Amino acid sequence: MILKDAAIALRIHPFGNTSRIVVWLSAAHGKLATLVKGSQRERSPFLGQYDLFYTCELLFYAREHRNLHILKECFPLETRPAFRADWRACAAASYAAGAMDRAMPIGPAPAGWFALLADTLDRLASRTPGPAFLPRFELRLLQALGLAPGWDACSQCRADLRGGAAARLDVAHGAALCEACAAGQGVVLSAAALQALRQMRDGNPPPSLPERVFREVRVLMGGLLEHHADLSSRSRDLAFQILAAG
Repeated sequence: MILKDAAIALRIHPFGNTSRIVVWLSAAHGKLATLVKGSQRERSPFLGQYDLFYTCELLFYAREHRNLHILKECFPLETRPAFRADWRACAAASYAAGAMDRAMPIGPAPAGWFALLADTLDRLASRTPGPAFLPRFELRLLQALGLAPGWDACSQCRADLRGGAAARLDVAHGAALCEACAAGQGVVLSAAALQALRQMRDGNPPPSLPERVFREVRVLMGGLLEHHADLSSRSRDLAFQILAAG
């Protein structure tokens, strides 16, 4: 069966001397892998048609009961050339695409997953990001996975957390708690960090974060991703270091 879809290239690795395997996040079929036969030959029709972070229109032979399909045709829709000149933006794009790749197995993707990656890459390609960009992406990633805590009320007693008081985060359960319910346990959530998280959740991120708040939000997002999405901190730490070096 031949299928057609728009997809973003997440990962590329060799297959033999002249072929490549490309792992994609597609709009309709989720995460899939295709074999691009002979793509490295001098006269291959695939030369220049795909690369990391490209959005492409794919035509592929879907092989039932197998996780590797055969790419028939590929046409680039969005190449995002800024990543070839802006290495900091490229590092952030690598982290974002890698995080989504590791968080999801081959197969159907959560609703909005493709749109989240496309929007993230478009934003990164339009301007060099600062370090605060990554926690905003990570919060959206947790929301797409259904793992983001509620930041407005205590998950146990439903007490309002928007009154300016500090709270605590139970990382193991992904839950924000008032001080009374937390009973001294969990990671402290300052009122300023809670406000910043709510703004990011609602699509109105502050233009900048105070250093103390940024560090707090960074630790919170890292703990949630590592505990619930099983994401390693190595590539994350490197991405933050590269963006901070700017």
